[in-house]
Amino acid sequence: MRKAFAVLLAAFTAALPARAELLHIDTLFGTRGVSLAYDAQLCAIWVATEGPSVLLLSAVNGREILRLETELRSVRSLTVEEDGLLLADGWGRFLRIDRQGNRRDAVFSLSQTLRDTEGLHRDADGSFLVVEDDPSRLLRIAPDGTVLMELWGDGFDPPMVEPQGISRDLYSGNLLVVDDNEGLNALFELAPDGRVLSVTPLSEWGYDAEGVALQPETGRLFVGFDGGNAIAIFDWAPSQITIDEPLERGPPCAFS
Repeated sequence: MRKAFAVLLAAFTAALPARAELLHIDTLFGTRGVSLAYDAQLCAIWVATEGPSVLLLSAVNGREILRLETELRSVRSLTVEEDGLLLADGWGRFLRIDRQGNRRDAVFSLSQTLRDTEGLHRDADGSFLVVEDDPSRLLRIAPDGTVLMELWGDGFDPPMVEPQGISRDLYSGNLLVVDDNEGLNALFELAPDGRVLSVTPLSEWGYDAEGVALQPETGRLFVGFDGGNAIAIFDWAPSQITIDEPLERGPPCAFS
């Protein structure tokens, strides 16, 4: 009986996706990171706290460098563009600002299909990767608002029930999505087409994962947790390479 159970358990475990290689470096307490984005021009991490302001933190030690006030009542997600930031309030409203906090354009709708925008990432080709949690969706949106890809998290194996933040590794091509505590409280590593490569539980380091950003030159990974207002820092390595050529990583960045 025990042997049969052991065989079943081994088969079940083997069927689960692998875990990513994560090495915990540090945890910064006192900052609510509901959305994170790495800025290669500044070698730093932008942080949305679900209030009107956004923070800029050093990618080396997490020190606060800058705080910008925006005209949005709430910044739910953000991403870096060449001339600044694209902000989303989670209700379908988007705003572009420069790195000094000045608006670059009027408030607009990126796509009529977007409302509950929890995570946002501008990809190398100019399109946007977006995750929503109600319903659970991962989308690729063209700059003109056309939906280029739509994947449903409930159909993943295992299901990604509450996706909150998204980033992309420029070298492996893989997408990194955090699922919050209503889901697995885990880091999903996905191929560009949405195939699940690895799922890594995060509960050892924080509660209710909300945001994720990657410094691709170093493999330094930042994960924001709603519970405890914390941002955990890891060394991360992809489980496999899913593109033939590395993507353009942007301007050179001094890093340690």
